[in-house]
Amino acid sequence: MKSKRKSESFARLLYGIIAGLLIGISALTIYIVQVQLRGPDAVDTGHFSVEGKHTFDGAIRIEPPIDLPEFALSNQYGQPFKLSDLRGRYILLTFGFTNCPDICPLTLGDFRQVRQLLGVHADEVAFVFISVDGRRDSPSVLRRYFEFRQLDGIIALTGSEETVRAIGAPLGLSFEVSGEASADAYAVNHTAGSFLLDARGRWIMRYQFGLPPERIAAELRKQLM
Repeated sequence: MKSKRKSESFARLLYGIIAGLLIGISALTIYIVQVQLRGPDAVDTGHFSVEGKHTFDGAIRIEPPIDLPEFALSNQYGQPFKLSDLRGRYILLTFGFTNCPDICPLTLGDFRQVRQLLGVHADEVAFVFISVDGRRDSPSVLRRYFEFRQLDGIIALTGSEETVRAIGAPLGLSFEVSGEASADAYAVNHTAGSFLLDARGRWIMRYQFGLPPERIAAELRKQLM
């Protein structure tokens, strides 16, 4: 009898865990769909505006292009890294942090797909992730995170909050710590999406979070031709 009761208790526990996982997955799926269906009024457009909701497709051309200032950060290997190091290549840039539970890993997954879709042209584009959480995202943390997620070919950068804010200012980037409960347990609200820089380091395109990788890859192919 005791063995039977233990089996029944274990079965109920297992069913509860499975049900919880299914609910979590469903909630995340609904969230992603809602984000993808948002209109341009929900996009953090920074220094530009969107006119005509019916023509908005998740990508905005920046005209005239905006020059970005030179910057110096550290990559995931602890080496100094500057924007000018990528001169001559297009740059697909995003901001985030490694403790992000949803938007950041999804965006990096899209970056990986875009890189794969570009095929032989992949190395003509630099894929760059800049952390908005330099307090926790040290180079070693970034390296482990990117290796674990097999994000090969993506450059991860980190630095002081002051430097990252200066880099993001022309792009309309904003970020702030939210819900800090202890020294190392907090989230960071930040501008989502990605930014395309041309071979001269000028900002030329803004992509909304959730835009299909195929759409971004097609745009990059046009730029590379």
